Formats: sequence, structure tokens, C-alpha cells
Amino acid sequence: MRKGLPRLFFALFYALCGHAQMTDLSNIGFEMGNTNGWVLSYGSVYDSGQKFYYGVENPGTRGKEHYVTSLNDGNDPKITAEPIPMVAPGSTHSIRIGNTDTGDRFARIRTSFVVTPDNTLFQYKFAVVLENDVSGHLAFQKPGFTIIIRNQTGQELTCNTFDVQLLQDGTADGFKSQGVYQYRPWTTGAVDLRDYVGQIISIEVTAHGCTKNSHEGYAYFDAQCLKSEIKTTSICPEPDGDLTLKAPDGFKKYTWSTGETTPTIKVKAKLGDPYYVKVVPIGSLSDDCELRLDYTIKYQDGKSELHISICDGQKFTVEDQDYTAPGQFIKNINRFGICDSVVTLNLTVNPLNYYTQDKTICQGQVLKVGSMSYTTPGIYVTKVEYPNPICDSVITTYLTVRNFDLPIQVHDLSLMLGDSIELSALASPAGNYLYEWLPDDNSVYCANCAETWVKPTDNTTYKVIVNDDLCKKEESFNIKVNTCSTTYAPQAFSPNGDSINDVFFIYGAKCVRQIKELSIFDRWGNNIFIKENIPPSNAEYGWNGTYHGQIAPPGIYTYKILIELSDGAIVKNQGAVTLLK
Repeated sequence: MRKGLPRLFFALFYALCGHAQMTDLSNIGFEMGNTNGWVLSYGSVYDSGQKFYYGVENPGTRGKEHYVTSLNDGNDPKITAEPIPMVAPGSTHSIRIGNTDTGDRFARIRTSFVVTPDNTLFQYKFAVVLENDVSGHLAFQKPGFTIIIRNQTGQELTCNTFDVQLLQDGTADGFKSQGVYQYRPWTTGAVDLRDYVGQIISIEVTAHGCTKNSHEGYAYFDAQCLKSEIKTTSICPEPDGDLTLKAPDGFKKYTWSTGETTPTIKVKAKLGDPYYVKVVPIGSLSDDCELRLDYTIKYQDGKSELHISICDGQKFTVEDQDYTAPGQFIKNINRFGICDSVVTLNLTVNPLNYYTQDKTICQGQVLKVGSMSYTTPGIYVTKVEYPNPICDSVITTYLTVRNFDLPIQVHDLSLMLGDSIELSALASPAGNYLYEWLPDDNSVYCANCAETWVKPTDNTTYKVIVNDDLCKKEESFNIKVNTCSTTYAPQAFSPNGDSINDVFFIYGAKCVRQIKELSIFDRWGNNIFIKENIPPSNAEYGWNGTYHGQIAPPGIYTYKILIELSDGAIVKNQGAVTLLK
């Protein structure tokens, strides 16, 4: 959609500001990181009588409506459906024009240059972000983007104009949708200027928001000047006779004399054979804007010098010759009577990188070296491949796997309320280990010891964390606290045959199913009596004070008992009893 601009103001602006004219085109693509050679302007937009208009155009810039981008700016922050770099592919700087936050305004850049035989192709790249509304705005009220090319009389080169404004419904041609935004990723366009050699050509690029304040429109832009011609990608054909012809990038449509429709084609090289390609500019809606580029296969005599670096073990091929050693080599290539090329190869061979490393991991961990994974101790030699020009690395790894063990014991334990029990996590082999018992509360006697007594008041899971300077292990102990009064053991007995208190045995409450084990020890720790799976409160299954058929000496003896409760829980208990005469 064409936009209106009061002619009186248009003439006044040009009279005051004119065009910036570039003499060497060194900053046509903002390569200097600034806008030297370009004229910047800005203003407001409005609609009247079902038409879109640009308001008063002010020289200069406003805010960041003319922002020269660089590679470290990354991608456009609003479009996340796909990355849109803020710098055109292949460039180091571009420019963003337009307001990124609001509508009701436009931003513009202009420049001009003299067309010479060597810059007859104006190639530009652009990416556009336009906010679409959900308020029912009409098409002429919506954001848009325009590129206009004019000759030195001010006449518009209509075949080379690119003009887009969002539609009232649907998505604009060539655009994609993401939420409220319609966007066009980086696109390359080109303008053939062979008919304008010696003339001044002006370029005008504009981005604008909607006429109703809220919806922004902005674009990224870059450019360069080249020569309008078909090129070959190499001086000589390939060994099979194929020669690659390449048309300039940036046109909407390509039609070769061979019938192919791609920017690049392969042909069988024959001296004097003519080829042509017809191209249509990207902004054109009509094939009437088609232009033609011709090429005739000709004899080429050339010299080229190559400076190549490879890695040890690789090769570089020129024609049919492989080179693996460093040095300077001269190769003459003559193919099909079409070319005579002398190639001077300066070849550098870089050594592989050799490294040695000592690594220690914990049992169960994995060490990755390149694409390899190692879990067991040993000596490993690994070749790590890198893309050119970085040479591969050969890494020798001395791998140690560290491990320590914790004592194996029952982790599901029971005790009576008010009793204590000892838990052990003493690691082996011996070393400097750090211990941490959790929960670190009043029920734990020593929270940083390898072995500790605990006295829980209800069912508790204790966790111990054991660390050395590299590895860590954890164990858990589930303690069930029983509240029934389970057993009673007398403090003394007298096995003297008077039938009074002659036997030491364990009394059990109703909640006791059986005594799983009763063990008696003398003062030296010798186990002198043991019985298993015996009923509680029954003197027939107790200790009568004998050892090997003889009455044991008077004194204090220790006992340990395992008590099985009616719910299946096992409770440990221990104590001492005095044997009297």
C-alpha cells in the first residue's frame, strides 16, 4: 500500500537536508558501526479519508529509532518462535529502524551513490517485526515497512520497490505469525542498476507503527554494492567437466536458459557455450520487471596461491594430487581447453595436541573424555576430534576410582521407649572422614562421630552422611520406638538348690511373643550361655548358673536379649545380673 506525504514538505525536507551521497560505499552496510553516509529522519503517522499518511519529517533521530546493531546484541528479543539475529547473516553491523515499543510514528534512512560498472548490483537484506492489533484496525491503519529506489530525477524504480503493510485479516505475504506479531526473517533482495551507470541512485528505507498509537513496527536493514554478473565458482571445471554458474543472490525468481530455477546451476563446460538467467526482483509482483544476465564460457588463464594448514594425519588435495607433508608445491591444471591454472600451495602441517591428566572419581561416577566414558581405574588413551582448523587432541588419562565402605548392619531396628541404641557408620579403609548424623537433635549423642548412641522418643529415621575430600556416601537407620512395657530381668539370683530364685530368666509382658535370644557373658566377654526362640516368663528356659556342668563363680554377668513383639518388631536390650551363693 502506498503512503501519502505532502509534496510541499517533501520538497522542503530535501531542500534543507538533501541526500547523503556515498563516494566509496565503505559504510553502505554500516560496517563502521555508525550511520556515516546516511541521512536519518523521523516523524508521526496518521490516517485520513481511509488513507495512510506520513506526518512532518524531522531530521535526526529519536530515542533508539535508528540503532546500529552489532554481533553481541544477539537475537531480536520479541520473536522467540525462531532466532532472528539483530545483525544480517555475514555482517558485523546492521541497523534497526523504527520504534520497538509504540505506534503512531515512523523512522527513515536515506542515502545515494553514483552507479559505476563495478557496483551495478545493490544487494540488501532486511528482517521485519510488525505488531498486529486485535482491535479491528483497517489495513491502512496498520504497521508497515518500505524500501524505495529512485533515479537521479527522483523517479521511483517501481520494479525494485518493496512495500508491505499488515492486512486487516490474515498474514502478510512472506510473513509468519507469533502471537500478536507478524514477522519476516532475514531476506535478501537485489536491484540491477546496469541501466543507470553514471547516474545518482537514492535509497530510502522506512519502518512505521500503526496510526492509533499502540502497535509498533520496526525492521533490521543491511546492504552492499556488487557487480551484476554471472560468476563461476572456480576458474576451472571439475574433473568430470562440470562448471558451476552462480547468479547474484537476492532475487525472487530465477529462470536459466537450461530451464533450471535455482540461483546456482552446473553445466558441462564447453568453450564458447552461451548461458543466461532471467531474474525477477524480490519486491516485484509482475514478471514485466524481469531482467537478464548473460554468460559465455571462455578460456581463463589464472594463477592462484593457497595458504593451507592441516593437522598431522590429514591430507589436502589439489586436482588429483594429495599432499600430506609441509612445503610449497606448484600444480598446473589444464582442463578441457577451457582453463590453464597454476596453483601454488603453501602447506603447513600442524602436530596433534598431546595431553596427560590424572583424574580421580568416586565409585559409581563417570569420567567423560571426548566421546568416551570411563568408570573403572586404568590408563586410557583417547583421541578427541575437533572441526578444522583445530587439530585433534590425544589425551592420556590415569584414572583412579576411589571407594570406601560403610559397615553392613541391620537398618530397621526397634527399642523400648526410654532405651538407647548404638549406630555405627565407621568407614573403611581408615582415613580422614567427616561424619554428619541427621536429624541433629537432642536424641543424637554425637552428631559428628563415626559411632553414636541415639535415644529417640518416637519412630525416627536417622541418616548419616560420610565424606572424604572427594566422595560421599549416605546410610539410613529406621528406629521403631515401642511403648509397651516388654520385659523384666532380675538383678540377682542364687542357684543354691533351695528352689528360691535359683534360675535367671526373662519376664515378658503380653506384647512379647518370644525371647528370640538370651545370651550370658562372663567378665572376660566369653559367651557362657545362649538360648533362642524361648517363651518369656518361663524358668525352665532360663540360666541355672552353671557352665560346663559346674556352678559358675559368684560375680556380675552381663546379658543381651533380642525380644520379638507380637507385631513382629524386634527389640534389643542388655543389662547385668549378679550371681550369689
